[in-house]
Amino acid sequence: MLRLLVRVLHVQLPLPVLPCRIHCAGLRGQDLLKSEQKNWKVISARYKDMAERIKQKLEVFYDKYTFNQDRPMIRFGNFVYFEENGCILRSVADGDKGSAEVLLSTEDLCFHDAFIQRLRISPDERYMATSIKSSNSEESTCIIMKLDKLPVMERIIPNVFSFEWATNNVLFYTSQENLSCYNVFLTTLTDTKHTELVYTEQDPRFFVDICCTKDRHFLTINSNSKTTSEVWLVDCSHPFKSPVLVQQRTKGVIYHIEHRNDELYILTTYGQPAEYKLMKTPLGSCGMENWQSVYTLKEKTKLIDMEMFKDQCVMFLKYYNHLYLNVISLASHSVQSVELPAWACAFELEPHPEYNTSTCYFQLASPVQPPKHFAYSLVENHLIEQVEQEVPITLNCHTVHLTAKSKDETLVPITVFHNTNSKELHRKPLLVHVYGAYGIDLNMSFKAENLMLIDNGWILAYCHVRGGGELGLGWHRDGRKHNKLNGFYDLKACMMLLHEVGYSQPKYTALTGASAGGVLAGALCNANPELFGAMVLQAPFLNVLNTMLDTHLPLTIEEQEEWGDPLTDDKCMEYIKSYCPYHNIKPQHYPSVLITAYENDERIPLTGVLRYIHKLRKAVMDHASSKYKQGSPAPNIILNVQPGGSHCAPSWEDSLNEVAGHLAFLHRELKLEGK
Repeated sequence: MLRLLVRVLHVQLPLPVLPCRIHCAGLRGQDLLKSEQKNWKVISARYKDMAERIKQKLEVFYDKYTFNQDRPMIRFGNFVYFEENGCILRSVADGDKGSAEVLLSTEDLCFHDAFIQRLRISPDERYMATSIKSSNSEESTCIIMKLDKLPVMERIIPNVFSFEWATNNVLFYTSQENLSCYNVFLTTLTDTKHTELVYTEQDPRFFVDICCTKDRHFLTINSNSKTTSEVWLVDCSHPFKSPVLVQQRTKGVIYHIEHRNDELYILTTYGQPAEYKLMKTPLGSCGMENWQSVYTLKEKTKLIDMEMFKDQCVMFLKYYNHLYLNVISLASHSVQSVELPAWACAFELEPHPEYNTSTCYFQLASPVQPPKHFAYSLVENHLIEQVEQEVPITLNCHTVHLTAKSKDETLVPITVFHNTNSKELHRKPLLVHVYGAYGIDLNMSFKAENLMLIDNGWILAYCHVRGGGELGLGWHRDGRKHNKLNGFYDLKACMMLLHEVGYSQPKYTALTGASAGGVLAGALCNANPELFGAMVLQAPFLNVLNTMLDTHLPLTIEEQEEWGDPLTDDKCMEYIKSYCPYHNIKPQHYPSVLITAYENDERIPLTGVLRYIHKLRKAVMDHASSKYKQGSPAPNIILNVQPGGSHCAPSWEDSLNEVAGHLAFLHRELKLEGK
């Protein structure tokens, strides 16, 4: 199985660590943090009562619509392995979950406030390996359980990112340090236990992970930068032999490997057009000069994921926000296209390691539709909606697809949701979402709070700007490095179109973004603050230039493929400086701003956010002293520092409190008390 773009490569480690030093107006970093924490206690009291009321409503929606959180993780042999309340359980496939046996409990292993990330079963089902991660840390721990009559913990391996079984008792894994993965190890669970280093990546721009081909003949060691990749094969029948290189890395070429009948199937960007292609080559002649075309994606198509089966390959695709799957015959190369329900915006493949299975399992969702289980029968060529759980259907929500014309005439998709019974939409509050980086799609998965907002008359808009991946590889290329301003122009065009067609108006509009989404949101806040009345950011990246100037930081070098290298390119330095949110703050009117940051966040350390808040607050005060009429309220610039260190991944309870706090802030700042 290939996990593409969302297969937890370094692309999900988007932002470099900033230095742990800060001097703002003579204050040391710790003093400034204490000052902000004290300030938050005072300011948050204004929103406390409203936040509590919103939280109570949220809990009702969460209880009603998120009962489906416990889901099967792996179907393997005659069993289904699934997570429930911090435990991994096993039950007979298609049997009664009530008779499931508990294989592992995070609480019993003293992993408190932890969640399960990855699960792998050995071929003979004697061992289970799983990774456990705390919501307060970036580090994962691999737990190996021996599945006897009573499961017994066999081993604990710290700081593990990815892992796969080569044989019944040989496990390969990658180690993670400072958000980077360079080393691959193997470890044995035989009587003569030992661990050895298998592979080391020397280039700091690359990140290493491990996958297993669907037929279990090979493990693939995948070394990936943002734009280039290289794959080494480990023969699972001879795991102690040295890995074999498939194709030496070629700048700008990404490729991933599957295997079938002594042939390698290659998913790659090699060749023209510059979209993903499925190619194949004999196992003994794996250089790219021997790659033969099987299937090429059409332009502006997003490849979400791909699953290999014995005789078919299933590609999950998105074209202008419409999801469908293509079933490719590996014998005839014929293609059958299957449309997925029009309401679907988000897709998740359910792991099913068996090569000979005839059914592909997956989930579909949208921001306002809870996940629904589907299956596609490869034998009957039939899409099946699973009905083992009754999922409420959202009936009172209307979906609209718009396209905004950007500065260079490019058409930018927007997805809008609002209550079907809403009238006078120009008077309704509008919440605009943006990301636009790393070729990653804007998150369109289900959130229960969205249904509450729809019920309360809000309009939700998702702007699929360049820099993201919604329209294929070219959509990302047109919004990175020297094209980064395209994403800014796209967002501005989207905001203006939403107001022009009658969705809300600036004083009732809020903008929200997380992580790298803070770059475009912060840039628009500096350039066109009149377009919205409030902004909410979560762990935002706001100081691009200073980060990219410090190559001693763990991720700066590999981030050059996304943002450019201002150290060696003066034009790049000036370009980044032209949009960097921190460097473009100036005394002017600003909307109210609420930023949530995390005290020990390794990807967006607190120091950079503190500097941004301090500078923005000073600009607001300078403007107020010279421009505001007496009695005219200045915007609120608020920082909420949360404990913990996991980037944008708070615990369930903390997340609920954060959402309630964000909505209370927006309700007050947009003056919605009477709405």
